[in-house]
Amino acid sequence: MKEIINMMRTMKMMVMLLAALTALPVMAQSENALKNVSVGELSYTIKEEPKTKVGTVVSAVLDVMSDQQTTEQPGYVDAVRASVIAALGQVRRFVVTDGLQVEPNSETNIILDGVVNYLSTTRQLRLASNKKDKIPQFYAQISLTLNVKNATTGTVINSQVFEVNRTGWSWYNSADTAIKEALEGLRSKVVRFYNTVYPYTANILERGMEKKDKQKELYIDLGSSHGLQKGVHFAVYVIGSIGGKETRKQIGRLKVTSIEGDEVSLCKVVSGGKDIKAALDAEQKMLILSTD
Repeated sequence: MKEIINMMRTMKMMVMLLAALTALPVMAQSENALKNVSVGELSYTIKEEPKTKVGTVVSAVLDVMSDQQTTEQPGYVDAVRASVIAALGQVRRFVVTDGLQVEPNSETNIILDGVVNYLSTTRQLRLASNKKDKIPQFYAQISLTLNVKNATTGTVINSQVFEVNRTGWSWYNSADTAIKEALEGLRSKVVRFYNTVYPYTANILERGMEKKDKQKELYIDLGSSHGLQKGVHFAVYVIGSIGGKETRKQIGRLKVTSIEGDEVSLCKVVSGGKDIKAALDAEQKMLILSTD
């Protein structure tokens, strides 16, 4: 009996794989191709010291009176680049090829470079916990423009400014610590942005387990060949139209629980099971995008 069940499961998976390879549009698969990312340099021009003017002198005096001083930190440019590379390595559809030569391909190979707009720390004397003494504390500011380019033509595909500043950050006891914390904030922003710009787009291959009026599992047409991993979440949308314009309404979320093959994965419905089943029953047009 066990052998028969295993045989039936194998036949079911073969049918699903055949459907994924023959029935789905080629475009749907190319949209999910992994991107080989070669990281170029991050240029940084140190700001020249301003010429002494009355306004400059007044500003300097005010800085001294407030016990505040801002210092450029060009020595951390390599750390910024390392943080960007680490972030790109966490983007789901990116494969970082830093330092490696790859064959030019307009669809799968891209170059990423950019400009450090500013990189500095601000030191200020602040009251200690005893409310009597003043101690030096720091926060960091980083602004970075990253450009995604076609590896073959050099055409800019996307350009985005990432900024980390004092807003939302605590004060730290050293400039080095402040920079490290700002770099962590930068890493998070880069990962979140490119995961949004380059999401996985999935199609439903087959329904999985159902319970009463709720969908509990779904099979999708993404797998190991796309670099998909367990734990990735997807948002499920119903596609509609208003006045000739396409609309999207999120009705649920999925979580990848098992990679079943090159182009097949099993997902658990973590929310919206009732709405998802109703949409499937009504054969509504749906869109499934990866999300954080």
